[in-house]
Amino acid sequence: MKSSLLILLSLVIITTGCKNEAAPDVSSIKVSTAIIRTEQDLQRASDIAAITALTFKYPAFYKIYMDEILGFKGTKPDSQIIDLQSFIKDTLVNDIIIKTNHKYPDFSKIKSETDQMFRFLTYYFPDKSKHLPDIYTFVSEFGYQIFIFEDDSGRDGIGLGLDMFLHPDVDYKMIDPDNTNFSDYVTRSWNKDHIVKKIADLYITDILGDAPGHRMIDQMVHNGKALYLTKLLMPATHDSVITEYPLPKLEWCENNELEMWSFFLDNKLFYESNPAKIGKYLNPSPDSPEMPPLAPGRTANYMGWQIVKAYMQRYPDTTPAELIALNDAQLFLEKSKYKPSRK
Repeated sequence: MKSSLLILLSLVIITTGCKNEAAPDVSSIKVSTAIIRTEQDLQRASDIAAITALTFKYPAFYKIYMDEILGFKGTKPDSQIIDLQSFIKDTLVNDIIIKTNHKYPDFSKIKSETDQMFRFLTYYFPDKSKHLPDIYTFVSEFGYQIFIFEDDSGRDGIGLGLDMFLHPDVDYKMIDPDNTNFSDYVTRSWNKDHIVKKIADLYITDILGDAPGHRMIDQMVHNGKALYLTKLLMPATHDSVITEYPLPKLEWCENNELEMWSFFLDNKLFYESNPAKIGKYLNPSPDSPEMPPLAPGRTANYMGWQIVKAYMQRYPDTTPAELIALNDAQLFLEKSKYKPSRK
C-alpha cells in the first residue's frame, strides 16, 4: 500500500444487525500482526540511550512520529531525541499516557478483532494483505488519530493515537472549542468500540479510491460501497459502528428510507454537485438540513448503502473487485432497482 498519512476524525451492541449469515469461514486464514505500545516503551525508557535504541528498533515509525506527528522535522537527529525525551516527560503528556494506560491496559481483545478483520481482508482482497501491518500505538497530545505507512521491509504499519480514542473520558471539545473536528458528533466515535473500524477505513479508502464524479448520486453510491465493503470486513459488527451513527439515529434511517428518498428527489439533490448544498448529507455533520431532528448527518451515504445492497441482491455473483469497478452511478442505480421501503 502506498505510504500515506491520514487523520481520521464516530456503541451500542444489540442482537439485530450484528451478524451477516453469509459471511465466509475465514478461521483457517493465518495473520501475523503485532501491537507495539510505543507510548509505554518511551515512558519506560530511562535515558537518551534507551530512547535512541527504540528509534533504531522501529526507524520507519519513529521517523514519521518525530518528523510529522511531533513536528521535529528539520532538527538534527540528536536534538530530535532530546526533544522526544522532553515531550514524554512533559506533565500533560505523562497524564495523557496514564489515561491511555488506564483505558487500554490490555490490547488483546482489540488485536483479536483486528486480526479477524484482516482475515476477511485477506479473503476478499488478497493483493491488499500480502504485508499485513504491525500496529504502533502512540500519543500526540490530541493531534493525530491514525495513519498508515510503509516500513523499511516494505510492510505496512499503522500508527494509532490512543489519546484520540478516550471518549467519553475526555471531553474533546474543551481542548479546542472552535475546532469542529472536536465536535460531539465527531468525537462520539473516538472510543475503543470504533478502533477496528477506523483501521478498516484506511484499507477501504485505499481500495476504493476517489468517487468517480461530484454529483451527489456519484458520491452517495461511492460512499455506499465503502459501507458495504466495511461490513464485508466486519460482518459481526453492529451497523451503528459501521455507519458511526448513534443507535437512535440509525433506527431513524432504517424506519424512514422512503421519506429520505422522497426528500432527495423532491429537492432535486441526486444530480446536485454544489458542495454547499449536499455536503452535510455526505460528510460528518450533526444533522441533515431540513430533515427531522433525529436524522443524522451523512444520510445520503446510508441511502447509497441501501442501493448497493439492492444491487448485490440482484447480482449476487458480483465480486467486490467487480463492484468497485462499476463507476456509472446512474446505471448502477437503475440496475439495482432499489425501492425504498416504508416502515
